[in-house]
Amino acid sequence: MGDPIHQSLVLKALTRDRFIRFSSLDASPLWDGVRRGHPHLDPEACACLTGLLSATALFQGRTAFEERLQILVKGSGRAKAVVADCWPDGTIRGVLDLGAVEAGDWVAAPGLLQVMRSNATGQPYIGNLPLVAGGIQAQVEYYLQQSEQIQASLTLWCDPGTGEAGGLLVEPLPDCPPARLERLVQAIEDLEVVPYWERTAEFLASWVSQGEGIEESVATELFYRCRCTREALLEALRRFPAEQREDLFKGNDPLEVRCDYCGTLYPISRDDLMAEEA
Repeated sequence: MGDPIHQSLVLKALTRDRFIRFSSLDASPLWDGVRRGHPHLDPEACACLTGLLSATALFQGRTAFEERLQILVKGSGRAKAVVADCWPDGTIRGVLDLGAVEAGDWVAAPGLLQVMRSNATGQPYIGNLPLVAGGIQAQVEYYLQQSEQIQASLTLWCDPGTGEAGGLLVEPLPDCPPARLERLVQAIEDLEVVPYWERTAEFLASWVSQGEGIEESVATELFYRCRCTREALLEALRRFPAEQREDLFKGNDPLEVRCDYCGTLYPISRDDLMAEEA
């Protein structure tokens, strides 16, 4: 696994009036990582996967990347399944399993949204909700509302032609005055007229704060890269019973295992797999 080259930033901030918390992300480097790591996907499929990666990174930014977060969307659209996996060290990766081409929308009900969160001790929490009408941002907003009791607005964008992509997660705090909330809702709706290339972290901070400025700002580095290794794969395969491991091989040919996340092919010989761990 080489040095990461697809690096982005999640910027988490609080407006100076302390009424609104938000996180923004320039996801264009994630798009580039997806295109290079999944050459079999067309640009629109890459945009769908980039959208879930962005949503996952912004969601995890709420906890300052203190846990592993994995989001799975299984539906009836053109994407049969989409997975994004984000780790406390800023590593993020994803995979998309294609469904029916004629299905229409990339994400469509009926289906399931699954959110898995693992704390520092490795204990997972898994939440499941049925898919609702709308794309990925609608699913994540619904999950935040139903499972976290958080009223938040998620905006995602990705141009399949240029790879310009990003996201914005906005959360009004409980003491936000009605007039301030109304201005915020209007600002979010008006964001659609702003070109993607103009939606920098600085611009989004100004747009959300509406001239109030920001009081706190924390930036977290994000890397699109895989965590797979040959050693980890062997460790997982060696947990199988010896008889089952033997059945994996045909003659003397090595077993070839390809990582779903990055496409790396790992040849595994019978001696490699049958050997006891050192």
